[in-house]
Amino acid sequence: LGAYVGPSGKGSELPLFTLQDQKNLRLAVSIPEIYTGYLKQGDEVSFTVKSLPSQTFKAKVKRLSGALDLRLRSERIEMDVPNASKNLLPGMVAEINIPLPANASTFIIPKKALLDTSEGFYVLKAENNKAVKIAVKKGRETDDKVEIFGDLTEGDKLVAEPTEEMHEGTTIKP
Repeated sequence: LGAYVGPSGKGSELPLFTLQDQKNLRLAVSIPEIYTGYLKQGDEVSFTVKSLPSQTFKAKVKRLSGALDLRLRSERIEMDVPNASKNLLPGMVAEINIPLPANASTFIIPKKALLDTSEGFYVLKAENNKAVKIAVKKGRETDDKVEIFGDLTEGDKLVAEPTEEMHEGTTIKP
């Protein structure tokens, strides 16, 4: 009753055509490791594209890879983008804004106060002359300062220059 349509020539790997639904696009993003904990499935993010700088678009997180690309130290995340107006075109480059939770404790500390271990980033908080290990996420940084997010409150005393030999419960002299 007929024949299948296929690319011409033996061994041709080029597709005959590609179908695209321009009303619903998929935005694939590699999120740097330091921001991976801030997005989950269903979250909404805003983004812009260079060719339409005055417009902001919305996307909803659909899939998270759940693992880091070891080379790029980032997680691949896919988002659905409604595009009824068809202003966006497949292949455009987007710059997304990752919303940080309003309750995120943000602090600027000296880089020397941050421990970078194989388990992640930590600071040591001095509490009753003992070290308490606090897991943090690293944000923006300058030459000698770094922004951190974690379970800290204003007034907490941090060890200024911790070493990896220091651990939970180490006695600290004020």
